[in-house]
Amino acid sequence: MYEILSLTIPFFASILLGSLASLKGWFSLNDGRILSRYVFFVVLPPFMFVAITSRPVTNIINLEFLLRYEAVTLFIFITAVFLGRVFLKLKPTESGLFGLNAAYPNYGYIGVPLALLAFGPDVAVPMALILVSNNVLLLLLTSIFTRDGRAKGLAALLWTNIVSLSRNPLLLSVLVAVAFSASGFTLPAMPDIFLKFLAGAAAPTALFSLGITLVGQPIKEAWAELSLLVLMKLLLHPLLIIAVFLQAHLSGNSSIDVLWIKVAVLFTCLPIAANAFAMSEYYGTYSGRSATAIMVTTLLASVSVPAFLYIITVIFGA
Repeated sequence: MYEILSLTIPFFASILLGSLASLKGWFSLNDGRILSRYVFFVVLPPFMFVAITSRPVTNIINLEFLLRYEAVTLFIFITAVFLGRVFLKLKPTESGLFGLNAAYPNYGYIGVPLALLAFGPDVAVPMALILVSNNVLLLLLTSIFTRDGRAKGLAALLWTNIVSLSRNPLLLSVLVAVAFSASGFTLPAMPDIFLKFLAGAAAPTALFSLGITLVGQPIKEAWAELSLLVLMKLLLHPLLIIAVFLQAHLSGNSSIDVLWIKVAVLFTCLPIAANAFAMSEYYGTYSGRSATAIMVTTLLASVSVPAFLYIITVIFGA
């Protein structure tokens, strides 16, 4: 428990620092949005590139693992979009970002260090696979489901999405990182140091800007949305992953290592990623609700994550 708190407390503290700075009057809401754009366009792409290229991404494709994990992610995203449109009466772009919130775990800032601490260095391979595949899938889904209906016809919709994706720095950085890692090349010292230098600013700046945006967010007005996001992200997502992988594990015919299953469960029980807030700022809507949802799920995850770690140990062994 102490080790888990040692990882989560700095996360909370960075958000709290941003909120306190906003309350003190040092930063306005607009300042927080400017910082968020800096994160999204300048430091998050190097962060993703460094995270992916620091681990081998060739010869690690376990198709069964990938299909099971991403099938659950796809189900969570589309279900959330449907509920957002039908029951919460959200606009198309808002419902797309609602789906992103429900399906996007904070593996970048919490999941990776926590998995390394809990399971050791052998988790690097499944983490790399999840990091690459999940980012590509979620960014594609977000681009598709945040369309506002102006594009008419399949060809027009496809072209609109291609243009949108070509301008998305996060997705571009992931794809470039995968291609670079697969090539076998390594960066020279100077660009490697420069990218790592920029990447080091991603987590604290994203969390600080998140804290600024949190000030004054109306939790009561968004209670229905927050409750649904909490249930889907912290409970339904990991439970579905456990069910899907437990079936494979008990069948005796699966090629999936138990360690990979543990990483999958841990990653899906994490709170909403701060990147979801950056994405909402990029699309210019739902940023306040995203910020509030990230804070609420992060607070509740301090209880749910240790609980799922215990469940993992009971089901799959220490």
